[in-house]
Amino acid sequence: MKKILLSLMALTTLSTAGAAEKVGAYLLGVQYQRDTNATDAVRFGLGLPLAAAFNGGGFVTVSGDVSYLRHTAPQTESVQPYYGGTLGLFGLFATSGGNSAGAVGVFPSVLGGANFNVTDQVSLFGELGVGPRVLFGTGVGADWSFGVGARLGVNYRLR
Repeated sequence: MKKILLSLMALTTLSTAGAAEKVGAYLLGVQYQRDTNATDAVRFGLGLPLAAAFNGGGFVTVSGDVSYLRHTAPQTESVQPYYGGTLGLFGLFATSGGNSAGAVGVFPSVLGGANFNVTDQVSLFGELGVGPRVLFGTGVGADWSFGVGARLGVNYRLR
């Protein structure tokens, strides 16, 4: 997995003529996307840290993901569908009544979505992803389930 992440990071740092870069925000997160060629892009997302405190306890969680996207229409179209895959990670620490627990999870998934171009620089987007959710935690061991995720947000094209 380390080699995959390093390879994706190396791809995003390569200089490509006319490569578009976008920054965006979605419900509970932010993202950075860079086109690697006319149809492909690599995206890095960071789920905003969530925290809550309640009587006798609380929790803190953070998530991140790296995605490969393939666009099926040019950026000049008003609607630009795409598909791809993502690998997400999250961490959770919780405490309650003097007890504490931690968990780490991984969620690989396939995804599909579309960009809706509002202007040359601003686009709205929506996507759905499906795949297994694997959880490793203290007191829980390992567990998995099948999950569906959605992402709705806005992107701003830097260049």
